[in-house]
Amino acid sequence: MVKIELQKDNILNELAKFYDYKRHGFMTVNGVDLGDKMEIQWIFYDYSEKNSTIVYFCLFDYEDEIPSVVSIVTPAWIAEAEVVDMFGVNIKGVNRGFFLEDDSIKMPLRKIS
Repeated sequence: MVKIELQKDNILNELAKFYDYKRHGFMTVNGVDLGDKMEIQWIFYDYSEKNSTIVYFCLFDYEDEIPSVVSIVTPAWIAEAEVVDMFGVNIKGVNRGFFLEDDSIKMPLRKIS
């Protein structure tokens, strides 16, 4: 596995330079609650390399607006919706409520500090 840290202001540029749908498969967008920050991960694999995993990640404050990568990686929309519902983060253009009903527990995977 290769793990590459991105800067907040350069996420879309770096992923656009990297991602080629003919070469890379998109796995998911993942959220990791670190207790004081969120780590958002964009996980890919390379079609030509066996057992390859490429993880791009960036650290965010809970209140930060996280850019959506759907303009680069179209199938990311459903994983982004899950991260929004499960962690209560703000991904630009993604509404809450795709995975959780209105009367559900809010942010069930977020650590309470």
